Amino acid sequence: MKKTVKIIIEKATDGFTAYVPTLQGCVTFGNSLDEIKENIQEAISLQLEGMKEDNEEIPFNLQEDFNIELKLDVAQVFNFYQSINSTGFAKRIGMSQSLLSQYVNGIKKPSEKQARRILEGVVNFGRELSHIQI
Repeated sequence: MKKTVKIIIEKATDGFTAYVPTLQGCVTFGNSLDEIKENIQEAISLQLEGMKEDNEEIPFNLQEDFNIELKLDVAQVFNFYQSINSTGFAKRIGMSQSLLSQYVNGIKKPSEKQARRILEGVVNFGRELSHIQI
Protein backbone atom coordinates (compact mmCIF):
# COMPACT_ATOMS: atom_id res chain seq x y z
CA MET A 1 0.00 0.00 0.00
CA LYS A 2 1.36 3.40 -0.98
CA LYS A 3 2.08 5.90 1.75
CA THR A 4 0.69 9.43 1.59
CA VAL A 5 2.74 12.62 1.55
CA LYS A 6 0.87 15.76 2.56
CA ILE A 7 1.64 18.91 0.63
CA ILE A 8 0.68 22.26 2.18
CA ILE A 9 -0.39 24.95 -0.28
CA GLU A 10 -0.43 28.64 0.57
CA LYS A 11 -1.26 31.79 -1.37
CA ALA A 12 1.77 33.75 -2.55
CA THR A 13 1.95 37.26 -4.00
CA ASP A 14 1.56 35.74 -7.47
CA GLY A 15 0.24 32.19 -7.58
CA PHE A 16 0.74 29.64 -4.82
CA THR A 17 3.60 28.00 -2.95
CA ALA A 18 3.66 24.39 -1.87
CA TYR A 19 5.89 22.60 0.59
CA VAL A 20 6.39 19.20 2.16
CA PRO A 21 6.37 19.48 5.98
CA THR A 22 8.27 16.18 6.35
CA LEU A 23 11.00 17.23 3.91
CA GLN A 24 12.66 20.42 5.10
CA GLY A 25 13.43 22.85 2.30
CA CYS A 26 11.25 21.12 -0.31
CA VAL A 27 9.28 24.05 -1.71
CA THR A 28 7.85 24.92 -5.10
CA PHE A 29 5.55 27.40 -6.82
CA GLY A 30 2.66 27.16 -9.26
CA ASN A 31 -0.43 28.86 -10.64
CA SER A 32 -2.74 25.82 -10.70
CA LEU A 33 -3.18 22.65 -8.70
CA ASP A 34 -1.95 20.57 -11.64
CA GLU A 35 1.17 22.73 -11.98
CA ILE A 36 1.84 22.58 -8.23
CA LYS A 37 1.39 18.82 -8.15
CA GLU A 38 3.79 18.37 -11.07
CA ASN A 39 6.33 20.80 -9.61
CA ILE A 40 6.23 19.31 -6.11
CA GLN A 41 6.75 15.78 -7.47
CA GLU A 42 9.84 17.02 -9.31
CA ALA A 43 11.08 18.92 -6.22
CA ILE A 44 10.64 15.82 -4.04
CA SER A 45 12.49 13.62 -6.55
CA LEU A 46 15.39 16.05 -6.77
CA GLN A 47 15.63 16.42 -3.01
CA LEU A 48 15.48 12.65 -2.44
CA GLU A 49 18.25 12.11 -5.02
CA GLY A 50 20.43 14.61 -3.17
CA MET A 51 19.66 13.02 0.19
CA LYS A 52 20.58 9.57 -1.14
CA GLU A 53 23.86 10.90 -2.58
CA ASP A 54 24.66 12.47 0.81
CA ASN A 55 23.64 9.29 2.68
CA GLU A 56 20.95 11.20 4.58
CA GLU A 57 18.02 9.39 6.14
CA ILE A 58 14.92 9.44 3.95
CA PRO A 59 11.63 10.06 5.82
CA PHE A 60 9.61 6.86 6.19
CA ASN A 61 6.65 8.01 4.05
CA LEU A 62 9.05 8.86 1.20
CA GLN A 63 11.09 5.64 1.16
CA GLU A 64 8.95 3.86 -1.45
CA ASP A 65 6.12 4.72 -3.82
CA PHE A 66 3.83 7.35 -2.37
CA ASN A 67 0.72 9.35 -3.15
CA ILE A 68 0.64 13.11 -2.94
CA GLU A 69 -2.21 14.68 -0.98
CA LEU A 70 -2.68 18.41 -1.49
CA LYS A 71 -3.78 20.17 1.72
CA LEU A 72 -5.53 23.49 1.29
CA ASP A 73 -7.20 25.54 3.97
CA VAL A 74 -10.58 27.18 3.39
CA ALA A 75 -9.01 30.43 2.19
CA GLN A 76 -6.90 28.59 -0.39
CA VAL A 77 -9.91 26.72 -1.80
CA PHE A 78 -11.64 30.03 -2.48
CA ASN A 79 -8.39 31.54 -3.83
CA PHE A 80 -7.96 28.67 -6.29
CA TYR A 81 -11.59 28.60 -7.31
CA GLN A 82 -12.43 32.27 -7.44
CA SER A 83 -15.53 31.46 -9.45
CA ILE A 84 -17.09 30.09 -6.23
CA ASN A 85 -18.89 33.06 -4.73
CA SER A 86 -18.45 32.87 -0.96
CA THR A 87 -21.71 34.73 -0.29
CA GLY A 88 -23.77 32.34 -2.39
CA PHE A 89 -21.84 29.34 -1.10
CA ALA A 90 -22.47 30.37 2.53
CA LYS A 91 -26.20 30.45 1.81
CA ARG A 92 -25.98 27.07 0.13
CA ILE A 93 -24.42 25.37 3.16
CA GLY A 94 -26.40 27.36 5.74
CA MET A 95 -23.46 29.28 7.17
CA SER A 96 -23.24 32.92 8.15
CA GLN A 97 -21.94 34.89 5.17
CA SER A 98 -19.73 37.04 7.38
CA LEU A 99 -18.24 33.98 9.12
CA LEU A 100 -17.37 32.28 5.81
CA SER A 101 -15.94 35.58 4.58
CA GLN A 102 -13.65 35.69 7.62
CA TYR A 103 -12.45 32.16 6.85
CA VAL A 104 -11.93 32.98 3.17
CA ASN A 105 -9.96 36.13 3.98
CA GLY A 106 -7.82 34.42 6.61
CA ILE A 107 -9.19 36.54 9.46
CA LYS A 108 -10.38 33.46 11.32
CA LYS A 109 -9.44 29.80 11.01
CA PRO A 110 -12.37 27.35 10.95
CA SER A 111 -12.63 24.57 13.48
CA GLU A 112 -12.18 21.02 12.19
CA LYS A 113 -15.98 20.62 12.21
CA GLN A 114 -16.55 23.84 10.22
CA ALA A 115 -13.79 22.97 7.73
CA ARG A 116 -15.41 19.55 7.18
CA ARG A 117 -18.78 21.23 6.67
CA ILE A 118 -17.31 23.55 4.03
CA LEU A 119 -15.47 20.70 2.28
CA GLU A 120 -18.64 18.59 2.20
CA GLY A 121 -20.44 21.56 0.65
CA VAL A 122 -17.77 21.89 -2.03
CA VAL A 123 -17.84 18.15 -2.76
CA ASN A 124 -21.65 18.09 -2.97
CA PHE A 125 -21.62 21.13 -5.25
CA GLY A 126 -19.05 19.45 -7.52
CA ARG A 127 -21.14 16.27 -7.58
CA GLU A 128 -24.20 18.25 -8.64
CA LEU A 129 -22.26 20.04 -11.36
CA SER A 130 -20.89 16.76 -12.70
CA HIS A 131 -24.42 15.55 -13.37
CA ILE A 132 -25.44 18.53 -15.47
CA GLN A 133 -25.78 17.96 -19.20
CA ILE A 134 -25.54 20.86 -21.60
